[in-house]
Amino acid sequence: MLATRVASAAVFGPLLVVAGYFGGPLLLAVTAFVVVVGLLEADRLFQPLGARAWPALTIPFGLAFVVLAYLGRTDLYPVTLTVAVLSLVTAPAVWPSRVKGLDGVASVFILVYLAWLASHFILLRQEGGVAPFFVGLVGTWAFDSGSYFAGKAWGRHKLSPRVSPGKSVEGLLGGIAVGAVVLVWLGLAWLKVTALQAIVLAVVVMAAAQFGDLAESALKRQAGVKDSGTLIPGHGGVLDRFDSLLAVMPAVYYLWVLWLGA
Repeated sequence: MLATRVASAAVFGPLLVVAGYFGGPLLLAVTAFVVVVGLLEADRLFQPLGARAWPALTIPFGLAFVVLAYLGRTDLYPVTLTVAVLSLVTAPAVWPSRVKGLDGVASVFILVYLAWLASHFILLRQEGGVAPFFVGLVGTWAFDSGSYFAGKAWGRHKLSPRVSPGKSVEGLLGGIAVGAVVLVWLGLAWLKVTALQAIVLAVVVMAAAQFGDLAESALKRQAGVKDSGTLIPGHGGVLDRFDSLLAVMPAVYYLWVLWLGA
């Protein structure tokens, strides 16, 4: 629904813009909020599938990834992930009456999918600066908006009916058209990269945005729910609003540190 996107943009758009502009503690707080609420939502999503992503187990490790990103200690990511995996997969043996084996698997998955990916919001802002961060935001919003309005106007052929019945091939093409123009322009004007780099940037951002959206849609489809949560009553939860960005921001970060900003 258009109302969903307008309400979400009205709440999260300015918040992300302000947090991205100032960075520092404000972006840390926003990212931590997204991680905590997202992990709570994920736990509810897994329950219809017969599993739990226990927040008491995942939230501490999720916040650890966010804080390490803020402190610039990504060298401790492997250690943190190792300890987290060992803790989560052995939890069923420690609390067999409460935690099942599948719970540990679900907890590890959502920890990496949500917390580790979200920590790249901070990494991209700190290592790339304001411009790459905003390119990720604006490029994602352009692609999503183009997909939505083109799909509403001309959508006839389903893109992936089993995963997301509302998405169409025409919508995807509209998103590509709008996203390509916006992202290539942003790459040339904001990032001052070459034409080839701007084109690669556009392809990577749009592919990541589509993948992130479909991945979260698949999870909701299997759980049999329409929205991941009720953060905004009637308009979904954190995972619904950040699904594309969870894939886009890490993609832009690694593209920046490995090529564009080198």
